[in-house]
Amino acid sequence: IPMGVYAALKRGTFLSQLFMTVSLLGVSLPTFLIGILLILVFAVNLGWFPSFGRGDVVQLGWWSTGLLTAKGWLHITLPAVTLAIFQLTLIMRLVRAEMLEVLRTDYIKFARARGLTDRAVHFGHALKNTLVPVMTITGLQLGGLIAFAIITETVFQWPGMGLLFIQAVTFADIPVMAAYLCLIALIFVVINLIVDLLYFAVDPRLRVEKPGGH
Repeated sequence: IPMGVYAALKRGTFLSQLFMTVSLLGVSLPTFLIGILLILVFAVNLGWFPSFGRGDVVQLGWWSTGLLTAKGWLHITLPAVTLAIFQLTLIMRLVRAEMLEVLRTDYIKFARARGLTDRAVHFGHALKNTLVPVMTITGLQLGGLIAFAIITETVFQWPGMGLLFIQAVTFADIPVMAAYLCLIALIFVVINLIVDLLYFAVDPRLRVEKPGGH
């Protein structure tokens, strides 16, 4: 979001053009190709990160996590970056486009005519109205990030829900496939509910009651 705001406010600068170039590559390249390129560069050529697996895990009751071990963080870095690049670049381009559209509206011109500072206009008025459509897309992308991480988990051989679903399809394990789809549907519903509730926090027009309390 900050990169999208910067790209909208500082159009024509070198850093803004760099952001847009990188975002174009991030949106255009498929996820599996990004994962393979990261493995080639950082795992094979440089040897900084492992190329597959989950690493060491710590058992906390019924939950096993690799986030409490150094090797666990090394193993999760490349898959996390692979999943994040598309989401990051998409949201950045969306924020920039919405910000440019909002800055051309009449109420922004009126806010400038009232003598408000650029900071108040950009972050107090323009950014808040920009976040409404951004939250909608972000919620959908977050659900898709959880549901469609199958390719990334396959590339990195990560033992997650996506790899479990692929194995269930391979062996025609209907109960596992049904449970996976029901869980994904629940995640989408919960995320959309949270996004709808966040609308009230961002958009004051939704909090204004009509005359008569209806």
